[in-house]
Amino acid sequence: MNFFKSNLSVLGFLLLCLIWSSTWLFIKLGLETMPPFLSAGIRFFIAFLALAIYAFLLKLKFPKDLKSHLFFLLFGQAIFTISYGLVYWGEQYVDSGITSVLFSVMPFYTALLAPKMIPEEDMTRNKTIGIFIGLAGTLLIFGGQLEIGIGSYLQAFAMGGILLSPLFSAYGTILGKRAVKDFHPIILNTLPLLYASLSFLLISLFFENHSLVQFTGMALFSLSYLAIMGTAVAFVVYFWMLKNTSAVMMSSITFITPPLALIWGWLALDEPISWKLIAGMIIIFTGIWFVRDVKPKVSGK
Repeated sequence: MNFFKSNLSVLGFLLLCLIWSSTWLFIKLGLETMPPFLSAGIRFFIAFLALAIYAFLLKLKFPKDLKSHLFFLLFGQAIFTISYGLVYWGEQYVDSGITSVLFSVMPFYTALLAPKMIPEEDMTRNKTIGIFIGLAGTLLIFGGQLEIGIGSYLQAFAMGGILLSPLFSAYGTILGKRAVKDFHPIILNTLPLLYASLSFLLISLFFENHSLVQFTGMALFSLSYLAIMGTAVAFVVYFWMLKNTSAVMMSSITFITPPLALIWGWLALDEPISWKLIAGMIIIFTGIWFVRDVKPKVSGK
């Protein structure tokens, strides 16, 4: 039984690496014929429907009290609406591979927020060193990608938005970590996805031009893949793995998805891979290694 579960964990790990490294590419492909917020809204609404059906099959009960729904609204706005909204907007002007590398700074934000939100977490010397190393890596990537010109200013804002995105994702993740003891993981994602999708569609209604929207075969495939595989399936696998495998193994996904995303972007969209991008990514990963700050704890376990 343990051998079977171990093999499933390895398969789940590989599946998550493949899915999460490819989502950046499919976001970029979807943006070719659809505006960002409409695309995100449809994606998350399809994901909500998929998880709602899954919750129904599991006979899970959704909470009805106002306090729970207000939490789901806050959680959904942080981890989905704002975080993904910045990514979708930013990928209009930034390559998919670069986006994945910039988003990989999320552990630094988590290290900064966790001590304030989770009492048992603290800011150590290693975490502080890691944050400064990661900052150096992101600055190298910025310098290597921008060129002087009007277009570069828009690209700079887009890269800044993408760098800000994982801050809200980290905040939402910590909220979810605190709430997972009160809600089933499927419920914890289903209702926030609903609120996030409605937020995106409302923003799109008022601020985006729909006259040029084209639901091409690629656009529909991108939406379906991102909704089912990139959101619904990925989250189910992720939460199952959190129960059945080590946290160290899960955290190592952070090191694998950006290089794979660079390869996806290079193969499918001919996105360039410069030595500064590679060097910046390696520096960021070095910082993440320090931020993880894995030490044996005197706890008797």
